[in-house]
Amino acid sequence: MSSNSVFKLRNYCTLFDYNYIPRFLAMYYSLMEKSSNFVIYAFCMDDECYKRMQELSLVSVVLVNHTDLEELDTELYHTKRARSKVEYYFTCTPAICKYVFTRYGNIDLLTYLDSDLFFYSSPEVIFDEIGDKSISIVEHRFSRFGRKFLKLGVFNVAWITFRRDEQGMTCLDEYRKQCLEWCYDYLEGDKYADQKYLDKWPEKYSNHIIIRNKGVNLACWNIGNYKISKIGTSIYVDEDQLVFIILLDLSKCH
Repeated sequence: MSSNSVFKLRNYCTLFDYNYIPRFLAMYYSLMEKSSNFVIYAFCMDDECYKRMQELSLVSVVLVNHTDLEELDTELYHTKRARSKVEYYFTCTPAICKYVFTRYGNIDLLTYLDSDLFFYSSPEVIFDEIGDKSISIVEHRFSRFGRKFLKLGVFNVAWITFRRDEQGMTCLDEYRKQCLEWCYDYLEGDKYADQKYLDKWPEKYSNHIIIRNKGVNLACWNIGNYKISKIGTSIYVDEDQLVFIILLDLSKCH
């Protein structure tokens, strides 16, 4: 970790509804324990979620009600009736990133996080790997038992970083447009939800990086690839310290 990176404010955004508040809180408190230099723009996708989150008054969390998002992005709102709840949430992934960049002009680097992550160590190693890149993504890295899911996308949406530069904003704008046009919870050709669009980013955007740290994005679909060990109080994935896992419903890994 570089000496300066530990003091740099990191900006994240995520979305969740009332039912997902416990998972968000697990992510939030794990991140607070490992890295307190951040702000999370937390998009509450129903009114009850927003109300409960207001009561918690969490530090380093900026709450955004779904109505504020939909008032700014009317094109997004117009997709709502035609999609299931989960499909609409998928559609919102690039939209919430666009909202944050639009509302907060001082943000240069923004990372989307799925709300069901749990941090075991500081994410600064990821930012050190990103360096000055415009876009960062992470592969699923399917094990032999998870390869049946490869058709749904090489990359996972759990962590995506965009920089406010030409390539970063071009990628985000196109991603938002694609999700508005088609974002459904089934495979159709080269499309699946908000996920499979990422497959084409490495060939389209030269200033990207695919995160290689094995301790990033550990999940039931890739854990079989690695030797997991504990040294002192730290957990290692092969030679890399575990950064975060995905607290996913195990039924999705069958």
